[in-house]
Amino acid sequence: MINIQNGQQEIAPKLDIKSTIRYYLSQKRAAPQTFGMNKYQNLNYGGDFAILSNEGGTQNGTPIKTDHYALILCLSGTSTKTVGQFTFLVKPQTIHLISPNTINSFEDSSEGLLLYMFLFKREFLDESFINDSVVNNLLQMNPDYPPIYDLDSYSFEAMKQGLEKINNEFEKGGAFHLNIIRLQALQLLYEMNRACEACLLSYTKHMNRQYQLTHAFKILVEKHFLTKRTVQEYADLLYISAKHLSESVKKETGESALEIIHRRLLREAQYLITYSELSIKEIADHLEFDTASHFSRFFKLKTGLNPKHYSTATH
Repeated sequence: MINIQNGQQEIAPKLDIKSTIRYYLSQKRAAPQTFGMNKYQNLNYGGDFAILSNEGGTQNGTPIKTDHYALILCLSGTSTKTVGQFTFLVKPQTIHLISPNTINSFEDSSEGLLLYMFLFKREFLDESFINDSVVNNLLQMNPDYPPIYDLDSYSFEAMKQGLEKINNEFEKGGAFHLNIIRLQALQLLYEMNRACEACLLSYTKHMNRQYQLTHAFKILVEKHFLTKRTVQEYADLLYISAKHLSESVKKETGESALEIIHRRLLREAQYLITYSELSIKEIADHLEFDTASHFSRFFKLKTGLNPKHYSTATH
């Protein structure tokens, strides 16, 4: 579906909360849900927040973009998460935040992975009687760092109990339950920001020139992946040689710069194939491939499936 918003063409719809719940339900294995998800089975819920777990989730998930935030606490197991230009390991006693309109995906999830997830729209917090600028600051993550933070034992327990309290309040309803949930959500954001501040203080030790260059490169890829496909083009933007860029990225990430460019392009292709109503040729045109067959060859080389087979597998 192609929507027009603010004068710009939206190629694929962003998942709303109901669609995101459907996404996680579709990823679910045949396992009992002990936290949050059972209440959404009929998908009649149309609110501006949700609380659920990934319990019984699959190993890999297709790239998605949402119109809401997701605050995600890891209780057990591991998974590799990619959010925007960052790829990081989700592990026990960590919290991460996914912002609206940010492409994200996961892979290599362990059998015992258990996450508590709180999905919410910014508007949900508007009735919390907290100043807008304060809320905005709580939601504003430093773009130079991955949006994941280690928690000490105290903060982890506070986060876990807070999410369980939100779940319990939503289950029982009653007077003032939405206000209590809003206040609990704000407490979670404060706890996350406290962990964020502590993590950033230690993370700066690793901010060497190699890291800074690789980070700048990834930001440029996120911005220009539709039009710039060569390492040389990005090296020119950074005023360095392609050789220097390639060597720095390889040392920092273990991947080649070209692999990072291609992976970002592939994730967009997967997202469009899964969630847009564009034809394969239209997707190829949007991604600036010279022909649909060139796009199909690229896609099959990276995934082992041609785009049509991938579309069938993900729907």
